[in-house]
Amino acid sequence: MNLLKALIPLALSTSAAMADAVTVSNCGTDHSYDTVPTRAITLNQQATEVMLALGLEGSMVGTAYLDDAIPTQWKDAYDSVPVLAEKYPAAEVVLAEEPDFLFAGFGSAFSEDNMGAAQKWHDLGVGTYLVDASCKTYHPKNVPLTIEPILKDIEVIGDIFHVEDRADTLIAETKARIDAVGNNPAGAGRSAFIYDSGTDTPYSIGCCGGPALVAKTAGLNSISADVEGTWVDLAWEKVVATDPQVIVLIEADWSTAAEKREYMEQDPVLSELTAVKEGKFVIVPFSETLLGMRFADGVETVNAQLAAMK
Repeated sequence: MNLLKALIPLALSTSAAMADAVTVSNCGTDHSYDTVPTRAITLNQQATEVMLALGLEGSMVGTAYLDDAIPTQWKDAYDSVPVLAEKYPAAEVVLAEEPDFLFAGFGSAFSEDNMGAAQKWHDLGVGTYLVDASCKTYHPKNVPLTIEPILKDIEVIGDIFHVEDRADTLIAETKARIDAVGNNPAGAGRSAFIYDSGTDTPYSIGCCGGPALVAKTAGLNSISADVEGTWVDLAWEKVVATDPQVIVLIEADWSTAAEKREYMEQDPVLSELTAVKEGKFVIVPFSETLLGMRFADGVETVNAQLAAMK
């Protein structure tokens, strides 16, 4: 990232709307916004959907890194924003867009292999924000998440872009939807194996990330709730030994729900699991397991499928 050090700070657009300064502390760095950003770039789908839900696509000059399909309600807005890369764009590509704000969903965006440290961008006059749930400083791997991080993200982005009223409305709606599921969980008392990917070793969830909170909110007892972390490697022996009542399949581009179900149904041992024999599968898109704008969709989706099970 020597290129970043060599470049002079980028001037913010003179057409940016003037507003009261906003100072944001985010995962160990502080940055002040004297003007509302007008050239924002989102680096992960989780961040992109926060911007779209707040109606801020007009303030974006680029986006990147989808995990699955953009929901219908935001598709037109998303299509109006240039896609800079399939995964993370090169720093040079980002710099060419003269951004004034970079918004990431995962800490990997600000690694040296990708965008470089957030402070380097701040030194160039470019604000950054990493979604609260992805900051390990705030959320150790052994402490279960609550829904507060996504509510905080909406509030902070609303403050930075001075759309506080929209943010307040979205916070209230999001919290109400999640609370409604938590107050009437259809999976209460059922044990569950959450299956992300892998065949030799199943990649599943640990105790403390967004996926675990989806399961917990819907009343499920994850068979790996005693394992630290967000995503973890399990052993098939553990899955067989616990014989979960429900199997939650994560739908993702890199490992579809159909592929995982077919693998389990064709395996001579896994096919004997009660949930497999009875077809007790629940499907949830990867983006709906993250503490982002689709988290409420995720808990509603899982809860509805559980409620439909006999």
